[in-house]
Amino acid sequence: MPSKTLGLSSFVEHARRYFVGTAMTPCSRFVSAAILKVDGRGLNACFDVIHQLNVRTPPDVRAMLEQGGAGLTTGTQLPGMVSRLVSELQVVNVERLLNSCGVSAEKVTAIGQRGPVCGREFWKQTGSAISIGDPAILAEATGITVMDHFEQRDIAKGGSAHGLDVLPMWLLLTQAVDSVSARPKVVVRLDHSIELFYLPARRKNRPIPSIVYRQLGPGFALLHLLQSLCEPQPSASQVHTAELIDLLSRLAIEKVSADSPHQVQAIVDGILEEMPQLLGSSVTLNHAMESYWTESIHQAIAEHFPRSPEFAEIIVLGRGARREKLVQQIADQFPGVPVTTEVQRGWISGAVGASIAAIFASLHVDQVSGNLPDLTGASAARVLGRITPGNPGNWRGVLAQMELAARQTMPLREAI
Repeated sequence: MPSKTLGLSSFVEHARRYFVGTAMTPCSRFVSAAILKVDGRGLNACFDVIHQLNVRTPPDVRAMLEQGGAGLTTGTQLPGMVSRLVSELQVVNVERLLNSCGVSAEKVTAIGQRGPVCGREFWKQTGSAISIGDPAILAEATGITVMDHFEQRDIAKGGSAHGLDVLPMWLLLTQAVDSVSARPKVVVRLDHSIELFYLPARRKNRPIPSIVYRQLGPGFALLHLLQSLCEPQPSASQVHTAELIDLLSRLAIEKVSADSPHQVQAIVDGILEEMPQLLGSSVTLNHAMESYWTESIHQAIAEHFPRSPEFAEIIVLGRGARREKLVQQIADQFPGVPVTTEVQRGWISGAVGASIAAIFASLHVDQVSGNLPDLTGASAARVLGRITPGNPGNWRGVLAQMELAARQTMPLREAI
């Protein structure tokens, strides 16, 4: 289905449904879950996070995942034990979430499941995505139909799966309105990698407007590796932000994937060779990297995002949202534009990732394509996800909704 498919307006607009999402944070420290109340269908839907919960990943499981994706980067299959352990953590979290929010499993349409994101080098070599986690375990334990493996359909059509979160991010953070005066939002996701999203206003029964996505390279993935190399005895050193920007620009950091240990290590080697004073102390390193992030974010937004209309808001997500000084530096670059964080919005670690997984599941049920080929590089838009049926009652309900979605008639202005 084309990426500009409308929001299935002939559905009953106020049919309320519930979708659950579960995902692991990029740092693998938490397994998160969120339940979304969905009013309406497709691209016209309103997504509200009504409850969220996370559990800490046991140290042994986290260690396995941090060791090169447990074999993914070397081209070997992920051991079934690790996949099972991740799924069992997600089962525990989803069951606790449903028990604590008072929504029974019978009311949930589907679960969107996402495991740790790693092994993109392996994806490029084989043309196949690997999902860390077993949807059958989650479906069996909850009785709810599970949708996962969202990256695979985009990769199968020649895409990179980079920027795949753009559409669900837009749906999560904007409301479908009739007004033409609504202003765009900018999202800065400062976590394992640094990503920027330009989210224009969402209008009812209109095609998807131009959404802009930029990846600025590794964020905390690079910082943590550099911190491990800092001198044990802090030394007095000074690093100029302009010099660091120039060095990282020459090293082509924007083309580096945070999920590629080899590429990140090449950046580290370049820093050690040309700017060893950066590792004089962890304080110097943190200050320099935060200044670099602020400058690169400001420069990318100024160069690649539309300047009109003015931004309604800048939203900072990820681990960077928990650094008050960093958030203030970003705000200082954009005077007059409100800057908020996921902390101020009441979102816990990983809640956004879990919500995105739930929205992917909703898009699949409503038969709306979830990738934007202009951003991912795929040759066509596709409905994303692999289905693992839940119990018979839940599965029949999912099939009924998917069949109804497939029969919808597009408005005449879009059919021409």
